[in-house]
Amino acid sequence: MVQITLPENYGAAVAVALGVIPVLGFIHGCITTGLRKAAKVPYPHCYATVEQCKENAKAEQFNCAQRAHSNFLENAPQTMLFTLVAGLKYPQLAAGISAAWVVLRALFLYGYIYSGKPQGKGRMLGGFFWLAQGALWGLSVFGVARDLISY
Repeated sequence: MVQITLPENYGAAVAVALGVIPVLGFIHGCITTGLRKAAKVPYPHCYATVEQCKENAKAEQFNCAQRAHSNFLENAPQTMLFTLVAGLKYPQLAAGISAAWVVLRALFLYGYIYSGKPQGKGRMLGGFFWLAQGALWGLSVFGVARDLISY
């Protein structure tokens, strides 16, 4: 029989990783889907063409939303995993850094879509999410390595 003991505040890390991050993903999807109709980009096409973007500003906005959503989907799974692993040793710190990641990702989304800056350059508003993601990775590695060394 294997017994796993979780730290007292682990629920905070779980709440962010398995609650808040998926909700942000849902918001991404809703925004992207809403902009698709205005952009006149039919399924199964993922992006508006250059010609569509020249004719319709909403097409460019849709492309920015689609790219922000894709970038989120590329990064969310590892961030969720890092939060859960780091939370085994540092639950409150992992939850806090992960919450910061969510706020920065929301700023990234907002800036990418609604800033009005060309080529989605408004995304830089939340671009520091990489620092939070790196911190979670570091906490995960440090926590696991520390336990492995102690054996």
